[in-house]
Amino acid sequence: MAFSGLHVVCGYAGSQTARYTSQAVFGKIAWSEAPASGVVSTNVAPASSDIAGDPIFRFNAAADSWVSIGKTPDATTGTRFLVRSGSDYDIYAAPGDKLQWVAA
Repeated sequence: MAFSGLHVVCGYAGSQTARYTSQAVFGKIAWSEAPASGVVSTNVAPASSDIAGDPIFRFNAAADSWVSIGKTPDATTGTRFLVRSGSDYDIYAAPGDKLQWVAA
């Protein structure tokens, strides 16, 4: 099946074992979701962790999309950013943040 819409995976930036000696790469995965356009995600960014680091969202979209993150995200009229199709975008999130996307 061909990929459509937008997919997000939420995890932590950094290594769990060598946090202070490693690069901030995508580490422990907390959840993933593919919400429908205009629908706020069900999952939220987890709490920051001394071991795993700060939560991060990684986005990949099938088509150019506007994305908003926050407690009450609004990708149509709120603060948003562009996710170009076929590329991964990593964005730090505050604990409890959700996301919403709409086609660009």
